[in-house]
This record gives sequence, C-alpha cells and structure tokens, in this order.
Amino acid sequence: MRSLRSNSPRLFATALFLCAGAARAQEGSAPDVAPARRSAPSMDFNVQVGAGVYSSSKSDGLHLNLALTYRISVIEVGGFAETGGELFGESFSGVGATAGVAWRSPVGLRLSLAGSLGKHSYQGVGSLGWDGGPGVDGDTTFVGARAGASWIFGPGPVHFELGLAVAVEHDVTKQQVPYSSIHDPETMGEPRLISIGTTLVPVSLVRLGITCDPL
Repeated sequence: MRSLRSNSPRLFATALFLCAGAARAQEGSAPDVAPARRSAPSMDFNVQVGAGVYSSSKSDGLHLNLALTYRISVIEVGGFAETGGELFGESFSGVGATAGVAWRSPVGLRLSLAGSLGKHSYQGVGSLGWDGGPGVDGDTTFVGARAGASWIFGPGPVHFELGLAVAVEHDVTKQQVPYSSIHDPETMGEPRLISIGTTLVPVSLVRLGITCDPL
C-alpha cells in the first residue's frame, strides 16, 4: 500500500502522457475540412443601359437601349425599350419582350442569349436629309435575338456591371405608304410608295448595368 502511494505521481504522469499522445494521433488522422465553395446566386434582377450604333439596309445611326430582366436558375425573361436614328434622316423607337437563358459564374462573368418580340415605330422614312422633306411614319412588328456578355463587380446584394451586347431585329410586317414632297428630286412632287420596315442590327458597344441579388 505504501509503495502504491509513493508511485501514484509517476503513474498519473504516465497516464496523462498516454492520453495526450492518443489525442494528438486522433487529431492528426481527422480529415481536413474543405472551405465552402463559392457559388453564384440562383436568381437576380438586372437593369442595363446600352449605347452604340445600328446598321440596316436603309440607314445607319446611333442606338440607345434600356432593358430590365429577371433570372431564375438559367431562365431569364424581361423587356426593353430602344431608340435610334440618323442625324438628319429617319429614326425609330421600339419596345419588346425577351425570353431566353442566362448564366452567371461565381467570379462575376455573366452571359445571356434570348429571343425577342416587339414593335417598331419609324419616323421620317423616305426623308433624304436636311432638304429631303419630312418623310412618313409607320409601325411594324419584329422578331429577333439578343446576346450579351458582361462582368459583375463588387460584393453585397447590389453590383455594378459592365459589358457588351448585340441584337438583330427583323420586321416581319411592313407598310407601303404613299409619299410626295416638293423637296424630293426623284419624283418632283409626284407620289411614290415607301416601304417601312427592315432588319436592324443594333450593337451596344458599351453596356452599363446594375445587378441586384434578392435576399
């Protein structure tokens, strides 16, 4: 009994050493926990303002575009308004709806491709410039496609966005409108038919946007 009491401190130290060694061995064999992988939000709202140029078979000029879209998973729907025109010639405005797909990477890249359907309103078609008369107006229905690529900046639920966009819009309906003007050297005041409607290729060289991630 006396021998057991005298050896108690030594036995306690030995047991503590063995427990500590087992704990270290178990800790070393535990698998490393990987950091959580960053992922893109499953939905977002997107507001875009684009400025660039357009080209068609009848005219070329400047183009402005405003679009609002909503994405859930890879499906995106939205609407847009646009306007464009030559300096002293015809101009147009339009409104439409879009539906398509969009993909957003965890690091900020955003890609979209959609079909569009809407209405164009043309003004001053047939005008030959400063002295070519007022031209005529008309409305058409168009179908088209729109594509964009942009980069999303900043943390938090609201982000600044910068990118490029291109669109093709084909007027499936056209109007034949009689037009006469004393300023028109081709007819010298005699009426002629003017076709309203074409295929527009607006290219938004610069597109600014705001992307909002719903909470």
